[in-house]
Amino acid sequence: MALVMTTGAFAQGFGQFNPEDIAKMQADRIKEVCKVDDAQYKKITEFFVKDVKEMTEQMSQGQGGFGFDMEAMQKRMKAQTDFLKSVLTEDQFKKYEEDQRRMMEQFGGGGFGF
Repeated sequence: MALVMTTGAFAQGFGQFNPEDIAKMQADRIKEVCKVDDAQYKKITEFFVKDVKEMTEQMSQGQGGFGFDMEAMQKRMKAQTDFLKSVLTEDQFKKYEEDQRRMMEQFGGGGFGF
């Protein structure tokens, strides 16, 4: 879902932000929702900076449209989920999932095919 947020950020005119800004917004959201400690926050921020840079690069090299590649997005989402499961506690990850569900409802009930 954070990937959807990132893609949505580009679509909503946040394209002027650099990858670090977008990654920080994502990490800040997780910090707020999951109450992560400083070490977790640092790992999450570093992961998202790398992830957003890679996604931006993929989108800029994409074929047609906005360079949207559903298969690449699904792989990125799985990698993100696996990473967060490894960094967050079980309780924190549950809070993250609940927050993602709420956000999907706000964005049209999962109409992105997830």
